[in-house]
Amino acid sequence: MYETTLKEIGLTDSEIKTYLFLLRNGTSTKTPLVKATGISGSKVYEVLHRLSQKGLVSITLTNNIQHFSASSPHKLKEYLKRKKDELTRADEEINQILPSLFSLGKSSPQTPEISLFTGWEGLATVYEEAFANIKKTEKMYVIGASSGQNTAQTERFFKKYGKLAVEKTDLHIIFNTSARAYVTRIEKSMGHTYNKRFLFHKTPTELTVIGNTAFIVLLHQEPMIIRIKNKETADSFKQYFNFLWSYAEE
Repeated sequence: MYETTLKEIGLTDSEIKTYLFLLRNGTSTKTPLVKATGISGSKVYEVLHRLSQKGLVSITLTNNIQHFSASSPHKLKEYLKRKKDELTRADEEINQILPSLFSLGKSSPQTPEISLFTGWEGLATVYEEAFANIKKTEKMYVIGASSGQNTAQTERFFKKYGKLAVEKTDLHIIFNTSARAYVTRIEKSMGHTYNKRFLFHKTPTELTVIGNTAFIVLLHQEPMIIRIKNKETADSFKQYFNFLWSYAEE
C-alpha cells in the first residue's frame, strides 16, 4: 500500500524500506537498519544520504555514533512540491531550447530521413511533430483516409488530431468512398467540416503530406507509420494528390 505510492513520487525501493523502518521503529543506528532492510552496509549510508537530501531523514551524532530518524510524513508533501517546482522549471527550460533542438535534427535535403512509429501514441507523435513548426497557410494533403480496422479508436483519435489539422493547416483530404458515414460522424463530433473529396472504395494505407514530410499510415488495430522527411519525396506526393483530386468526387 505505502510502497506503491512512495515509489510513484520518486523514492527507490531501498529508500522506501529505510524510511518506513525508521518511521515504524523510531531512531536507529546502522546495524539494526541493515539487518531489517537487507541493504548492504556499504550502501545504507548512500541511501540515508539521499533521504536526508530529500528532507525525509535526520542524522544526529551521539558518542561518535550516527543515529537516524525519519522525518514527519508531512515532509513527503514538501518533497513532492519541490519535485513539481523542478518539473515546472524544467518544462520552461525545454520550451526555450526546443527551436534549437529541432534545428539539430534537420537532415540533408538530399538524403531522406525515414523513421518507423507504431501504435496510437506513435501516430500522435508524428502528428504533433508535423504541427510543431508550421504556418496556418501550410497545405496538408491526405490520400486514402478511412476509418481503419479499429473504427472506434480511429474516431477518437481524429476527433482531436483532425480538428487540429483543420485549425492549423489548409487541409485537403481524399477519403475512401466507403468512409462516407464515418466522415459524417467525425465531422459532427468535432464540429468542423473537412475540405474533402472521395475516391477509391477502399485502400490499405493512408498517405499524408505536410511541408517536407510525408507519412504512410497503416490503420490496423495498432497503427504502423512510416515517416519520410525529404522535400523531393513530399513534392512528388503532392503532385500525385493534385492529380487524384481532379478525378475525385465531392
